[in-house]
Amino acid sequence: MSTYEVEHNTTDPSAPSALPRRHRPDLSTFFATLSEITPQPDAQRTRPHAVPVPGDVSAAFYSLAEAFEVMRREGGGVGILDGSGGSGEAGDAVSSDLLTQMIQSLLQNADMPPKEVEGVSEEFCDMLDRVPRTKLTQSQTCPICNNPFLDDKYALVVRLPCHPTHLFDLECVRPWLRLRGTCPLDRHDFGKQECEKEQARRKKPVDDDEEEWDGLYG
Repeated sequence: MSTYEVEHNTTDPSAPSALPRRHRPDLSTFFATLSEITPQPDAQRTRPHAVPVPGDVSAAFYSLAEAFEVMRREGGGVGILDGSGGSGEAGDAVSSDLLTQMIQSLLQNADMPPKEVEGVSEEFCDMLDRVPRTKLTQSQTCPICNNPFLDDKYALVVRLPCHPTHLFDLECVRPWLRLRGTCPLDRHDFGKQECEKEQARRKKPVDDDEEEWDGLYG
C-alpha cells in the first residue's frame, strides 16, 4: 500500500514539519541609513575630508544586525540581541552558526563604530560573477540564510572572488558587503582592496601631470 506522500506527491500533514525557511527581511531602513553615511561623488568634491557622524554609522550596524536577527529567528535560532549566547552544546551550536557570528560582529562594530564605512561599492556587487541555475545542485545552500539556491525560482546567486566555492544569494550577502566589505566565510577584505585601487587611480593622474610639467621646464 502506497503512503500518503506517494499518492499525493506531498508530505504527511501530521508529520513534524522541518525547520522553517529563513526569509529575507525588509532592508529598506538599512539601505536608507547606509546612503546617509556613504560618501557621494558630489560630497567628495565639496567636502573631501568629511566623515559621517559615529552615531549614524552605529545605526547602520544595528539596523543590519536586527535584520539578520529576524532572519535567524525565523530559521529556528536562539536570540542573541539581548546578549544571551547560550551555553553548553546548544551554545556551541549557536556560536558555530555563520549568521550568529555575523550578527555578533555587527553588534561589536555598532558599539565601537569605525570612522568611515569600510564596505564595497554598489558597482563591486553589480560586477560579481553570477552563477546560472544550471551550474547549481539541490544540495547547495546560501551560507547566510541556509536556503537551497534552487528553491528560489528567481534566485540571484553570486560567487565571491576569494574562492570558487564561496557562493551566496546576492540579497543576503550584498548588505554585508556594502557595510563590512569582507567575505563572510574567510573575511577576505574586498573593501580594503577596492579602497587601495581607488587611491592608486586618483594618485596616478597627479604623478603623470607632474612628469609632464617637469618635462616642459627641464
